[in-house]
Amino acid sequence: MNFLANPMKMLFVIALLGWVACGDNTEDDPCNVDFDQSAMFQHYTNQLIVPAYTALKEKVDIMSNDATAFTSNPNITTLAAFRSSFLEAYAQWQYASGYNFGPAEEVFLTNSLNNFPLDTAALQSNIESGNYDFTSPDDFDKGFPALDYLLYGTGHDESGVVAAYLDNSAMAANRLEYLNSLVADIEMRVNHVYNAWTTGDYANTFNTNTGTAAGTSLSLLVNYFNENYENLKRNKIGIPSGALTLGFTNPTKVEAFYSGQSFMLAQHALDAAEDMYLGKANDADGLGLDDYLKAINSQDAQPLHESITTQFGNARNALNQLNDPLSDAADNQNAAFVTAYNELSKLVVDIKTNMPSLMCIAITYVDNPSDSD
Repeated sequence: MNFLANPMKMLFVIALLGWVACGDNTEDDPCNVDFDQSAMFQHYTNQLIVPAYTALKEKVDIMSNDATAFTSNPNITTLAAFRSSFLEAYAQWQYASGYNFGPAEEVFLTNSLNNFPLDTAALQSNIESGNYDFTSPDDFDKGFPALDYLLYGTGHDESGVVAAYLDNSAMAANRLEYLNSLVADIEMRVNHVYNAWTTGDYANTFNTNTGTAAGTSLSLLVNYFNENYENLKRNKIGIPSGALTLGFTNPTKVEAFYSGQSFMLAQHALDAAEDMYLGKANDADGLGLDDYLKAINSQDAQPLHESITTQFGNARNALNQLNDPLSDAADNQNAAFVTAYNELSKLVVDIKTNMPSLMCIAITYVDNPSDSD
């Protein structure tokens, strides 16, 4: 981010540095906000985070059963069931991915479930050799993108996909084994996070971790809200559209390239981001980051909230102009694709610079060096 090119951004950074150094327990301390943080954290835990991971666990469990059925008896019927539960789990992942802290970080959940675009050469090498593991968070050969390829990309149609698993070759047997290993890895990681939030002690830790310093629950929410949103803006939209690659489109780098469900996933991701900002659950707003922002004793807080909510609407309207699959839209609707990226980008200065500054929260995650914002 080039602060020198934008004096307003520089002012906010200076203000943030000054606020972080504020004295303790003074009435003039702008970091001292009259707001029940614990109540907000409990709302997130009970109404957003645990329900998101519960639903993800349930859908992954169904996917696991369908994977077993398919690998035991590959046919068009078992493939259809496996594909359906896979897409439902992939869609639900969009609502859990913003909470990639605590137990999720322990198992590298985001990198393990959704590193895309898929490295097909690495995947094929893994299948051929039968020698692989999924421990490295930096590899792109696993998770939902790998399942997307193996369920949709190994044949021209359903019969072709099934045929890839039916012959008596070692490759067919290895593909079946790889499918089972992928699903087992996803299931293990999701169960770890679900258990930590529901039967472990992490929910209590999160609910009581008040304050604004790095590592507090407010800091975690703000940072991972931003990091997840930038993944939507940059990886799902910016890179495929060519907006970040000098106009050269990258249609094969969309999420869910082989199933052609990239548009559906992007819509869910944007909905999930707005829900996280608003503390919205079951179509009803609750205590969220927006409420904390509005509680700040600053004349800028309410206008900033209005700007954020308005721009979420603008971004959604722009995104909805695209057609599925986004791999086709990259070339056939490129102007609209770039417009969607630009509208998504307009939110970044508000949610990543202005909002954290008013909240006295430091952005601590590392930016992608290719990101222009």
